[in-house]
Amino acid sequence: MPEPREPWERDWAELPADSISCVLHKLNLPELLLGGVAEVCRSWRRAAREEPELWRRIDVRELPDVPPFTWRATLENVMRSALRLCAGQCHTFLAKNLDDGLFMLIAQR
Repeated sequence: MPEPREPWERDWAELPADSISCVLHKLNLPELLLGGVAEVCRSWRRAAREEPELWRRIDVRELPDVPPFTWRATLENVMRSALRLCAGQCHTFLAKNLDDGLFMLIAQR
């Protein structure tokens, strides 16, 4: 039996898909789209992209400021990404200060 690795030597890509999904369900939308999920590894990026259930509740009310984008551009980009990833399964969409163009974006999805 191989010796257990030290915590800093573990390969997070080797986690089972259901474990990765469990971790991802604990994150909020900015952490999923703007946080470090994409930086962990390919299997984590894939799990976040291919799990529509993560995107059933889209909340863009409190997005962090992400340079170099303006808040408005970031809001639109996040909305587009989240609506694409929900694969038509979004049941709750929470937002504030939307203009007509962003309402149309929601309606078209």
